[in-house]
Amino acid sequence: MDDPHALTIAQAAEALGVSERTVWRYLAAGRLPGETTGPPGSQRTLIPRGAVEGLRAARGPDPDAATVRAERDRLVAELARVQAERDRLAERVALLQRHLARPRRTGLLPRAAGTLMAGLGRGRGAVALPGRAGIRGPARG
Repeated sequence: MDDPHALTIAQAAEALGVSERTVWRYLAAGRLPGETTGPPGSQRTLIPRGAVEGLRAARGPDPDAATVRAERDRLVAELARVQAERDRLAERVALLQRHLARPRRTGLLPRAAGTLMAGLGRGRGAVALPGRAGIRGPARG
């Protein structure tokens, strides 16, 4: 088929508003005629333009096509938004995991208490701690 008006699979799919896979199905089912030309490795399947136009006319206009495309576009945008949110959350989780994996440092309060206790142990009298009898420093003269 050396018809200059023949269409490739991709061109036929675009003209019919379907995927290339659907055009291949139409060819296999006999709904469209086609001929594969060229040597192996660079073959192309060509479909007569008239057959594509005939199938398109037989199918008629699709009143829901615009609605379906709009819904598809909306869903694609929603998917992109959700994936971006997932990526932000994954980064946040990784940051929190790194923070939790760090060795813990003694906070200000335990250090201050340790300093206070050390100072009291140098002769400043007895200090009562909850649950303990107390800590006595050296007796004053």
